[in-house]
Amino acid sequence: MLRQVYILKDEKVLYNKNFGKAISTEDFNKLYQEILEATTEGTGIERDSYDYIKYKIAFTMDQDLKLMFMFITDINDELRRTKNELLNLKKEFLDTFGQNLDNIDPSLMELLDPILDSIHRNLKTKISLVGFSGVGKTTTTKLICATEIPSVHIPTITGKISTVKIGKLYFHLWDFAGQEQFSYLWNDFILGSDAVLIITDSTLENVEKSKFFIELVKEHAPHAHTAVIGNKQDLDDALSVEKIEEILNLKTYSMIAIDPNNRDKMIQIIADILGISTDASPLLRPLFERDQLIYQAKISLENGEIAQTAEFFEKISDLCLELGDDNLYKEFYEKAKKLKGYLTNQ
Repeated sequence: MLRQVYILKDEKVLYNKNFGKAISTEDFNKLYQEILEATTEGTGIERDSYDYIKYKIAFTMDQDLKLMFMFITDINDELRRTKNELLNLKKEFLDTFGQNLDNIDPSLMELLDPILDSIHRNLKTKISLVGFSGVGKTTTTKLICATEIPSVHIPTITGKISTVKIGKLYFHLWDFAGQEQFSYLWNDFILGSDAVLIITDSTLENVEKSKFFIELVKEHAPHAHTAVIGNKQDLDDALSVEKIEEILNLKTYSMIAIDPNNRDKMIQIIADILGISTDASPLLRPLFERDQLIYQAKISLENGEIAQTAEFFEKISDLCLELGDDNLYKEFYEKAKKLKGYLTNQ
């Protein structure tokens, strides 16, 4: 997934766009200096890419114009495709601003936004839904894509690829066939996934069986952002998300995929897992609000403002419930309850 874009001239940032959480400004500045020195001194980064923790930095430099174009993607992204799109950006930039590089109006940089939105789409962020037959993968796919939700289970044959739009961003959604006779295809299907959602029907038997997919991801998509969707939470035999998380040792979200009202919640879960920038869609506002409130609660607690902190914790728990993050909801709900109890006893 394309996460950050930089265009720099003489070490000054001309353009920056963030699609998701990645490298902090401080770390980027250090890395940029390392890359710049290595590139100009010819010390071995002529391959025009650099791996940093779980990210890949692809770059191209015009020595004469002192311009640097950089993409920061997930480390498993295909470098060839990334470099092609990076060169497309360079061409578009020079076609637009090449005659006036020394006096570019910063307000005109927004002309590049639709170009980057198109590039993000071309790079084809891949989200894979895996799970055994009947757990609700196709229903979840239809929920995300806002298409008609089936009332009866119809097995998916081999697999299906759909396109989902979050704000202006497009993602490719892979729904794998869950029948075990198609298991020989799963390895190839999961390769190159940016995110993998392991769907379970929340029964003990299916949750235990789903450990298989965790191992599959570790082997064939080790850098993918992975989480569990505890579907069918409305059924009597459904395990709680806390119990599912305990068994699978993986972040778990609650879901009732047959309810069309849960589409926003499902979109927000995907955004949470991928760390998508909160300005990409109005549906992501609760994520932004939650992060802001957590920061404000930390400051408030450090300042000894107990009542204010309790209020922040309550708001955070409400947002976590809206996002389907039941564990974090419970954590902040309990924190708010304890603080209120402390204030009552004063």
